[in-house]
Amino acid sequence: MPSRPAMLLGGLLLIGATVTVAQRRGQEAGGRRRAHRVQHGQCSYTFVLPEPEPCPPDPEAFGGSNSLQRDSPAAALNLGDWPTQRVRQLEKMLENNTQWLQKLERYIRMNLRLELAQAQQHMVQNQTATMLELGTSLLNQTTAQTRKLTDVEAQVLNQTSRMEIQLLETSLSTNKLEKQLLLQGHELHRLQGRNSALETRVLALETQQQEELASLRGEKERLRRLLGRQSGALAGLERSLRAASSNSSLLQRQQRQLLESVQRLVRVVTQASMRAAEQVFQCAEIQRFGANASGIYTIHVANVTEPRKVFCDLEANGGGWTLIQRRENGSVNFQRNWKDYKQGFGNPAGEHWLGNEVVHQLTSRAAYSLRVELQDWEGNEAYAQYEHFQLGSEGQLYRLSLNGYSGSAGRQSSLVLQGTNFSTRDADNDNCLCKCAQMLSGGWWFDACGLSNLNGIYYPARHHVRKLNGIRWHYFQGPSYSLRATRMMVRPTGI
Repeated sequence: MPSRPAMLLGGLLLIGATVTVAQRRGQEAGGRRRAHRVQHGQCSYTFVLPEPEPCPPDPEAFGGSNSLQRDSPAAALNLGDWPTQRVRQLEKMLENNTQWLQKLERYIRMNLRLELAQAQQHMVQNQTATMLELGTSLLNQTTAQTRKLTDVEAQVLNQTSRMEIQLLETSLSTNKLEKQLLLQGHELHRLQGRNSALETRVLALETQQQEELASLRGEKERLRRLLGRQSGALAGLERSLRAASSNSSLLQRQQRQLLESVQRLVRVVTQASMRAAEQVFQCAEIQRFGANASGIYTIHVANVTEPRKVFCDLEANGGGWTLIQRRENGSVNFQRNWKDYKQGFGNPAGEHWLGNEVVHQLTSRAAYSLRVELQDWEGNEAYAQYEHFQLGSEGQLYRLSLNGYSGSAGRQSSLVLQGTNFSTRDADNDNCLCKCAQMLSGGWWFDACGLSNLNGIYYPARHHVRKLNGIRWHYFQGPSYSLRATRMMVRPTGI
């Protein structure tokens, strides 16, 4: 069954052919053919149609009906057959037109099929190209997304690996710190036990020394009485010698023996007096009595009821030094309050702070010098010496007064020379709103946190740099280098 466009086109062509035949009936065209053009879309179709036979002439045109003709019967016969011939001609023309229309329909159908096939093929190709483009785009997007996912997975894996490594490092550091804490705990227990033993030994030595002192005092009194008796006996002997000059030889021998005994007694009494006097002298006076070995000695300090054990350095720079501070191994905690720094703490044989009150009493009755000795972790040593050193009373907040700086610990002093008060974590007397003692630790003459702090936290080797709260002396090794060892000591000026 032909399609609807083909049927419409066939009808259009049939109408056109009929119109053409009707037009040609009224024209004279002996044997000529006419062309008919039809436009369908972009295609143009031209059809050549046969012309109909011309109609026979009217008899009247050849002389009228009364004219005699030579072939009148034939003419009459032809005139009688003319309608039939005309019908046959028209039928033949109609048949030819029908054949032409059928051929045209077949041709149009074939061309339409080809055009439809080509159009469908072009449409399929266009859709295929579009689908290929879409597929290529999707493939590219999929590839890009896959690459992004791969990069993200790689980043996640790298981040996970880094986090695992950091976790392992943190775990190792934690284990190391735990081991160090355990070792420090054991060391602390050992040092506490040793400290207890040393305290017991010191108490025993103090008791023994007190007993020896009492014994020496008793011996001194006994020798004094004996000397009195010997002096009386000597006077009696002299009188006897004068009365018995004839027996001089025997008496002379007795006199020499008595004189030797008296001299021995005088030496014993003098030595006992010196021993008794040694308990109240300072380190410089102990050295003046003949001592030359550095060590722990007992001195009496004015306005301090109990005698104090101090470490006397009788060798450095002429000797006679009384140590007021020592740092060497971090065994003593210097993060103390005001009371501890006032009374002193630690062991004079090791790390200790003599006490602000004792230093005030020493420096308030005579002119004193201060010497500060420093040592870094590379083995370098330096010192700072002040010709005048004095510490105010507790009411004056143990204010520091210094002058006459010299030494190798910097081109200038790392201690503020005048008017700096002592501060601790519970007594903020510095000139800064930041509470230097809490921020930098320890007790010290901070001023506005200052250039030094020899009572800061003790940091061991390989952990001593970039420590603002460590043991600092700015003009020796900088503001954040924590030193290995320090000593502070005083002696009367002029020695």
